[in-house]
Amino acid sequence: MKRMIISILILVALALVSMVPFFNAVVIEEGKTGKTLAFFKAKHGSEFSIEYIHSIHKTPVREIYQVHNEEIMQTEMRFQEFGVGMPSGAADGEVFTHKGKNYILSNMKRTFPSLDIRIGQIIANHTLLLKDNEYPFSAFSEKGSWVSLKTEKLNFWQWVIGGKKLG
Repeated sequence: MKRMIISILILVALALVSMVPFFNAVVIEEGKTGKTLAFFKAKHGSEFSIEYIHSIHKTPVREIYQVHNEEIMQTEMRFQEFGVGMPSGAADGEVFTHKGKNYILSNMKRTFPSLDIRIGQIIANHTLLLKDNEYPFSAFSEKGSWVSLKTEKLNFWQWVIGGKKLG
């Protein structure tokens, strides 16, 4: 009887520990429902990029981000044409340069609690660049849908069954 009680206590303790969030991640959720679509391991300072084709001038845009504590910080933006939604200069402390075909806005320190993205239906081809891998958002979300990226701590169960693991 004593052995059974100890076994039950150990199982309960393991179940409780498995629910403690300790994996740092960037989670990509369906915007309307909050359902986890995908995630990737991300500690403070981890970098990722989002690349897409601009809907008006049809040239590539790359936005570079870093995980910064519990927020996402935009650190750089690269683009080839000025137009709607593109910066025309640098804010305080930022650096605006032109290199080859690209305009580069760097030294950005713009923080966001989350990033909301409407996945392009035809041209944009929004793609997550993570280390040396490319993940089109359309691989885990519908074209035209809204997704939200945010930093989160995941528990063991969320890590194992919480959506498509990237990276």
